[in-house]
Amino acid sequence: MSNFYQNETFSVKALDNSYYEVRVFENQEFTVDDLKNLVAAQKKNIGFVLPVLVFCENNATADVLLLSKLSKNENNPYSKADVFVLNSIAQKILANFYVKINKPERPTKFFNNLDEALIWLKKYI
Repeated sequence: MSNFYQNETFSVKALDNSYYEVRVFENQEFTVDDLKNLVAAQKKNIGFVLPVLVFCENNATADVLLLSKLSKNENNPYSKADVFVLNSIAQKILANFYVKINKPERPTKFFNNLDEALIWLKKYI
């Protein structure tokens, strides 16, 4: 059993079975279909509910429909908490929209710095 999955939009792996690391690739838009693929990969390859660290590479984005789906635990059942590492002003604007409009059902935080993101994430391991 592999703990890694990748397609053209993103990759996911479990690090020490402590948390998932998701990387949304440069210039890609993460969609509802990508969320379904992510959940299927988590179920097949790892199967644990863990906190999730998401790296948003340059110009990575998400569609608005995804934000409403992502915020609900039932659509993202393998995530205990979500922390995002952002790289642009556009990503920060989308993040603010996500938190204020969609109100995620699990702990969610955004950082510009990986070290700060990991400190926050470790509260949920």
